[in-house]
Amino acid sequence: MNQTQIQTAEFWESQFSLSDSDLEQIYNFFLETEKPQTILALAEVVIRHRVREQANELRRVMAGRTVYQPQRAYNVGEELVFPALKLAQGKVTGIRSGFNPDYGDFNVITVDIKGKSREFAADYHQPHPLNISNGVELTEQMAGDAENIRREHGGSVAEKIKESLADRDDFVNIDNKWFVKSLIADVNIGHLHLTEAILEVANGGPLTMAEIVPQLELDPGIDPEVQEFSLTRQMLIDGRFDQVSPNDLPQWFLRRMEPESVQSVPERLEYRPIPFDRALLTPQQVALEQELDDEWTGLPPVKVTGTAVIPLSYPHRWAGTLPLNSKTMAIFNPDHSARQRFILIDDETNEEIPAWVVADGRYVSGLSNWYKENQIPVSGFIHLTPGPEQGIVMLGYDRRRPQREWVRLAVVKDNRLQFELVRRSIPCGYDDLLIVGTDVVTAVDAHARRAASMQMPLSSLLIEVFPSLAGLTPQNTVHAKTLYSAVNMLRRVPPGPLFAELIRNPGFKPVGDHYWQYQGAA
Repeated sequence: MNQTQIQTAEFWESQFSLSDSDLEQIYNFFLETEKPQTILALAEVVIRHRVREQANELRRVMAGRTVYQPQRAYNVGEELVFPALKLAQGKVTGIRSGFNPDYGDFNVITVDIKGKSREFAADYHQPHPLNISNGVELTEQMAGDAENIRREHGGSVAEKIKESLADRDDFVNIDNKWFVKSLIADVNIGHLHLTEAILEVANGGPLTMAEIVPQLELDPGIDPEVQEFSLTRQMLIDGRFDQVSPNDLPQWFLRRMEPESVQSVPERLEYRPIPFDRALLTPQQVALEQELDDEWTGLPPVKVTGTAVIPLSYPHRWAGTLPLNSKTMAIFNPDHSARQRFILIDDETNEEIPAWVVADGRYVSGLSNWYKENQIPVSGFIHLTPGPEQGIVMLGYDRRRPQREWVRLAVVKDNRLQFELVRRSIPCGYDDLLIVGTDVVTAVDAHARRAASMQMPLSSLLIEVFPSLAGLTPQNTVHAKTLYSAVNMLRRVPPGPLFAELIRNPGFKPVGDHYWQYQGAA
């Protein structure tokens, strides 16, 4: 019953906002510690400050007054304070006898509270929750337990503090740490030039701050943590450096020494958005779109509890990359940093393969040699499993004895991409509806560039690849997955706009189970 506002969940979850007094406490905390702090640590500072403030206010209100307790006796003229009535204050104006057959004799006091008379029990010797031993105990009870408040509401308080500090110019935030701008160490352009040289000697990196800072000869009187925070701030502003660590230990790389496929998006992965009407897609097409899980479809990440299995598309086989789609995003966490350096470990040979996550391009690069060495075809099933620690991913594929299979191979004839069936040795499991390939990569690339320069619409690309693909089957039909795979040899296209074009264009006719025929222009 003796509960003040700061003891309620509603206050901390809905009503709390950072006050000037709270800000002063945060400043003082930084001045005392002289180190960057997490937002949760700042939340604890504010919560403890609010509890102290509440305790001081309670002491002020109760000074010279008696805390009302039913068990006590009172005199006319005595001033009381009522914790159960939000610390209401009043004066005893009368006393009379009372009796209850269940509880026996007691007194009734009349108290004037803000001009209104109210009656309360006194000399009441039955157990009652308002009875408390002394004012100190009551103050502690009503002020709240800072540790309990932190445990139950610290996260909400931290978020509100973060929002408030983010709007202020005098605070600096890097990752999950905050600091006061006035306490940041001086890091000048000379220090940044030297940092660049240190990384260059290390083949670009990655290096941790602990490996960089000692070589910069910063002010030795400044705490090393402040030195690292201050240098990090300047390196994030400077365009020469990338923070590439996939875990909580920052590591830095010299941007100009990153692989070419990291510095710029590989040609075959460049996606120029194609507007389309999603309402055209049937529920079956939406389901197929989700099955294909193209990174540019933009499906939300799914939780991966074991191994993620994805078929390798032509653009990613060409570029030596993996897609950042709904399955792989949960493994590589592209939100952690725009560019990250992972280690992929071959689950058969234990070979370590440096790989780069490029969040903006929605891909992971660095697998070209591994694809070639293992003869992974387009549509081959790639296995990805979270490794023993953050930043390590186990890499594998559907290993099997090589078998000769029929493969759709593309050639360029008469300025058109055409397909023919050819027997090839395939050493892994694959999706037979997605498998395509070519022995003339250079010619296909040149044809794709020609199509791009001519700004060929998606409909023209579909019409170009359809006849030769249809000619490979007795039914003269092509599966939507095969069309998706073939068109992506010429232009990066996710399933959505491709499926919508099949529906929109009257020349294409569905014949069931995602198979299509082309009957020419209507």
